[in-house]
Amino acid sequence: MSDKFNALWIILNKLDKKEKVTARSLMEDLEVSERSVYRYITTLQVAGFPVDYDRAVNSYVFSDGYTLKKPDISVEETLALALSRKLLKSFGPDMERSLAKIEEKLSVKKPEDLRHIVLDADAIAPSETFLTLAHRAVINHQRINLKYKALHARTPRESKIDPYYLFFRDGIWYFRGYYHRDRAMRTFAFDRVVSLSLLNEYFVPQPVSPENELSGAFGAFLDGEPVEVTLQFDKHIKPFIVRKKWHESQKVKKLDNGKIEVKFKVNGLMGIKNWIYGWIPHVEVIAPRELRTALKRDLQKAIKLHGK
Repeated sequence: MSDKFNALWIILNKLDKKEKVTARSLMEDLEVSERSVYRYITTLQVAGFPVDYDRAVNSYVFSDGYTLKKPDISVEETLALALSRKLLKSFGPDMERSLAKIEEKLSVKKPEDLRHIVLDADAIAPSETFLTLAHRAVINHQRINLKYKALHARTPRESKIDPYYLFFRDGIWYFRGYYHRDRAMRTFAFDRVVSLSLLNEYFVPQPVSPENELSGAFGAFLDGEPVEVTLQFDKHIKPFIVRKKWHESQKVKKLDNGKIEVKFKVNGLMGIKNWIYGWIPHVEVIAPRELRTALKRDLQKAIKLHGK
């Protein structure tokens, strides 16, 4: 455990015990400079701890009655934690152990058996080391060196990446970052990472909005120019289509012949193409023409293959 972490933990415990905490007392207790003390206080404040200096008592204090004491957890909250642990099983033992430690710190009673609740565990678990390193790199704006083998690549490629955010789609963890080799933003799946290491280099993040980027994605496919896709679905398949919102841009229109017309505006066609093919033979691509042509070509290949 680092000296900095120990120092922060000591300060938090002193504040929680309502001890008199000043810059001078911390300099003596921690054997550090005044500058380091102020840096530690700032670190705690940035991390979300309500640390203020109370001039009336000439001491740093937790404001608004904040405390590190273990809170009371309701039955509903205990269930939420138990469900979280059940979901995290698919992400590896370290994730599950981490949540168990949190429960222990919160004095959460061992939850009841949840075998009556079945959750999808088909998620592809990323290397916990890679996930932890990427998370650290994102929050510290720290550059990484990535060796990555794309799905259709023969060999891995290596490059520096400026990581911006992590996201989870269709059972797979991804991260998004500026790929120095291509000089462009790219998406990387954790299960395709060969190696990932932190560099002693930092970057100034550009104004990238994960919400805006992901709103145009269909699945995990973020790259590509925005394109409007128009589809028509058979009448009897309508309940399966309208039961959920498949994309933020989704617009549904009832047609006189009983069919429904569904429109999407997505980034590129790769992501939505795979989804459309799952509804064959009950879907017709109206636009764009290139997608309609691709569907026809693939259907002809499938007919030829199955006609052998």
